[in-house]
Amino acid sequence: MKSPRQWPAFTVFISLQIAWISFVAFLVFGYIKYNAIRINPIGTWDIVVIIEASTLLILILAGIYFLFILYQRQLSLMRTQMHFISSITHAFKTPLATMQLYLETIRKRDLPEETKLRLLNGMLGENARLKSLVDNFLASARLSYSRKPYQYQKTSVSAFINEFLQRHESLLKEAKLLTRIHEDAPISIDPEAMHLVFSNLAENAIHYSNDAPRVDIEAWHEKNWAYIQFSDSGIGIPKEKRREIFKMFQRLPEARVMWGSGTGIGLYVVKMIIKAHGGSIKVTAGSGSTGTSFLIRLPVVKQ
Repeated sequence: MKSPRQWPAFTVFISLQIAWISFVAFLVFGYIKYNAIRINPIGTWDIVVIIEASTLLILILAGIYFLFILYQRQLSLMRTQMHFISSITHAFKTPLATMQLYLETIRKRDLPEETKLRLLNGMLGENARLKSLVDNFLASARLSYSRKPYQYQKTSVSAFINEFLQRHESLLKEAKLLTRIHEDAPISIDPEAMHLVFSNLAENAIHYSNDAPRVDIEAWHEKNWAYIQFSDSGIGIPKEKRREIFKMFQRLPEARVMWGSGTGIGLYVVKMIIKAHGGSIKVTAGSGSTGTSFLIRLPVVKQ
């Protein structure tokens, strides 16, 4: 099904303005010419009629433009919904199909224990992908419908990073990991939400790397802020696209080629969670020729 064409709102607005100005000018010119032929001077009532007619035309055309804007928004909403359904279907279909294949292989064949263990580990990895997808969707809904969606706990940057590394050991085993904590700092976070932030960044680093993935986590403390920098050796993000990647359903063309089953909400959830914690996130180029760095800034709590 071909999507309906979406005309630029600014172009249509300018066209409407030119149309009604031309039409009003034509009417005014005709009215003046008519009175000139009759040799009747333009009086107060003539001016009132012209003003009222012009005002009515302006209101009508403003209403048409308003309806056009609503139509454009409806088209955008339809496209977003179609993309959302397509992304979810594709994202869930791949791991489910993979797990089904592994299970059928284990059931139909007498496999060595080593092969069974490899297949089971593969299913655990696919299950982790499904869980990550569900967590992202739930987090997105939670941020949309709840003003205070999190329960904060006081911890330290080093304690949380160590907990994250232990909890997501299976995910990070595929990457070369380097952790540097220059200066620890106390922070107040929702642990589950922040685990989702870090796991999303780690998955992106692993999925969007041409060579062996590398993940560098660096933390330090400056005045009232704790900084955590999450760097990778992936394909990188063009400078002009760095603002757009935090929008919902936004994915780079290179990312679609390398990892087609993404949904485009991971970095949106990351930014919204960080924002809900009173912090910010900034994306820059990696330290090398490739890669990306995400700099997270969180407020430090008093001891």
